[in-house]
Amino acid sequence: MAENLSLLEINNLLRQNAINPQNAFSVIKSIANNLNQKNEVYLQEVILRVIEQRDMFGNYQSIINDFAREIGLFPYLDPKELNLADKIAYEFHRPDGVEQDNIVFHRAQARVYFELLDGKNVILSAPTSFGKSLVIDTIIATERFKNIAIVLPTIALIDETRKRLSRFRDLYKIITHSTQSVSDRNIFVLTQERVMEIINEVDVDFFVIDEFYKIQPTPQDQERSIILNQAFYKLLKKGGQFYLLGPNIENINSKVFPENVEINFIKTDYKTVITEKIKVAVPTNDEDALLNLCAELTEPTLIYCKSPKSANKVAKLLFDSGKFKKNQNNANAIEWLEEEYHPLWFLPKALKFGIGIHHGKIPRAISQFAVKAFNEDKLQFLVCTSTLIEGVNTKAKNVIIYDNKVANEKFDFFTFNNICGRSGRMFQHFIGRVFLFHEPPTEELPLVDFPLFSQTDEVPEKLLMQMDNDDLSQKSKDRIQTLSNNGILSIKTIKANSNIEPQSQIDLATFLKGNLRGYHYLLKWNRFPTYDQLKFACELIWKFLVDGGRVGGISSGSQLAFKINNLRTVGNIKDLIANEIDEDGEPEKVNEAIENILEFIRFWAQYNFPKYMMALNRIQKELYEDIDFQTGDYSYFSSQIECLFTDPLFVALDEYGIPIQTSNKIKDKLYTNGNFDDLLEQIRELPIESLEVTQFEKELLNDAQNQV
Repeated sequence: MAENLSLLEINNLLRQNAINPQNAFSVIKSIANNLNQKNEVYLQEVILRVIEQRDMFGNYQSIINDFAREIGLFPYLDPKELNLADKIAYEFHRPDGVEQDNIVFHRAQARVYFELLDGKNVILSAPTSFGKSLVIDTIIATERFKNIAIVLPTIALIDETRKRLSRFRDLYKIITHSTQSVSDRNIFVLTQERVMEIINEVDVDFFVIDEFYKIQPTPQDQERSIILNQAFYKLLKKGGQFYLLGPNIENINSKVFPENVEINFIKTDYKTVITEKIKVAVPTNDEDALLNLCAELTEPTLIYCKSPKSANKVAKLLFDSGKFKKNQNNANAIEWLEEEYHPLWFLPKALKFGIGIHHGKIPRAISQFAVKAFNEDKLQFLVCTSTLIEGVNTKAKNVIIYDNKVANEKFDFFTFNNICGRSGRMFQHFIGRVFLFHEPPTEELPLVDFPLFSQTDEVPEKLLMQMDNDDLSQKSKDRIQTLSNNGILSIKTIKANSNIEPQSQIDLATFLKGNLRGYHYLLKWNRFPTYDQLKFACELIWKFLVDGGRVGGISSGSQLAFKINNLRTVGNIKDLIANEIDEDGEPEKVNEAIENILEFIRFWAQYNFPKYMMALNRIQKELYEDIDFQTGDYSYFSSQIECLFTDPLFVALDEYGIPIQTSNKIKDKLYTNGNFDDLLEQIRELPIESLEVTQFEKELLNDAQNQV
């Protein structure tokens, strides 16, 4: 008689790869005896391990199928091997409209899908490996919605999602950029900031917010949270159905939702892959332990670091170690990066050894290349920060969590689980391994609040100001009324500067009003400022609109003015780098200088500086109109800085994997009229092989053509 084993004993055998003809029947019989046990999550892990090792179970394949069917793992079943009853269950879990893709849901996915089909608003808390995005795709395939908005936390996720949804371009126009025109049927794939800019006049009838828990502000990420709240409110007011998704949430504060908004909160621990957490032994120091671990691994591996500086340090540790061989997998990319940036930049040096780097200072097109090379097995290691962790899918078998922080703050349980969730991938790696250099954070599954509804005293006024008066509590109305009575700046201007704290705007206006005539020469400029005018504007921005300290590599208004002026004088990235570095400098100093420039371009030139300049522009305009003085107009200069003094649509192409340097090389083959759709059509028709660009650039252009 076969021995009856506990699930723990079975799991240990499977983890040790100890299944053999002598014990296979005992394992199968014991699992069958445990099918009704209460700990379904643990049972599911055991069955997933059995499926991974099913070749070791000989003639018991039909029983393994029964196990998978019993716990709802239909995607892992072969319909040709099923009996009639199981085939009926299998087909029930197949969504409509995607038969050609052979998609079938697992049990928990099907529940979410059918709730959405019933017209319900769903808020889902589920593990990273759940397959939440597949539900979005199948809802799109039903064609029941005219305008769909998908709100994502990062531009990296916009790129991944746009590529995934390109298969629907015969049904919908996919819009990611403000210069694209709206069609009859559209899918908007946007960050929360772009929601505020793009969908004002669009009737959105279905919207999705990924990583929705970020709607609750944290001290480290309050600004993005407030904008996400504003975006959610704007979409909610359009009356469409919604699907909010995120991981590891115990519950939501549903009591604060308006009475006319019905929600269905679904919390599930259902997993399709297993995550094994392994504490790394550190006999001497972390660096040696990391090198020894990486030298033992053969599968695709992500290495999480807290910051770009830490990621660079780890990448250098690996490629200087002598433990990894050079290869020619990325030779074309390396040659291009050395030419366009610098031979001593750590990124091309790392690529030579099959090591990629992904963090917020690296240009978007190059970051996309790194992810693609990793997924194509041209890189074994991808050293990354949180910019990759927020939902970007890779084929990583392993994740090494080297640091336990994001920047200088220890990461929370949400972030930890997000990082862990990057290991393993359905149909590629049943089991993902996470190697920990630190103890994990304390498990917390908190209640997620929605500040736009709860409206506590801590909710910033810049959020409340974007809401209709009827949706405000009496206390919030009183706060807004106090702002309206400030006597310095109109509520219209304050509201137009939606991402700037109202009191900061009032303080700036009060300062200017104290000597409006005296400051007039410094503020009345349009198109391009003198250096004194630019310096004055930057000092105002720094004093009143920036929190101070060191922000994005800048420490003062005068330093910001110097950097902005240098950008407009030099005009391109390569020359900026050449001017900044000492050619005889140490590699670390050269790398630091390059990435300081890239950080300044990303953080200041392309985002924060134009935002602050336009806020100042609106404030000075109101003040000088009130006394009938000539006003300034900073819009042209702000836009020129934002697009690095090139065509703004070329900057948008960077998100499609085409670097600005490449766009400028082929600009004589392109015409731009301010319409991004026209430019994308030209990209589709480019005769790439005849262009005078490098082989690497041809590869990038070919990839872009396949996706636009």
